[in-house]
Amino acid sequence: MALAAVVTQILVPRKGGGRIPAAELLVVGYGARQHIRRNALQHLQQEITLTKSKGSFSLEESLAQLIRQGDIDHDDALVYANHPDDLESHLKGKGQK
Repeated sequence: MALAAVVTQILVPRKGGGRIPAAELLVVGYGARQHIRRNALQHLQQEITLTKSKGSFSLEESLAQLIRQGDIDHDDALVYANHPDDLESHLKGKGQK
């Protein structure tokens, strides 16, 4: 019951040099707690989608935003994305909510 959120972060090569963070946030609710208790961690991606209204966002959303801002290359984002198809959907505007 003490776990309120889970944040993950990766460093992606920035255009022009250096690295920039891309993050993922899961606001933990009842469903996520049940998945964690059962060690069914593969379902946590679905929980991110279900808790978007509470502030959750996926790594692919973060990567898409960085591409739109011109901070990272599309090809680099595909390498780091857990779900490349979701990244493409976000870039086409279909992954919003």
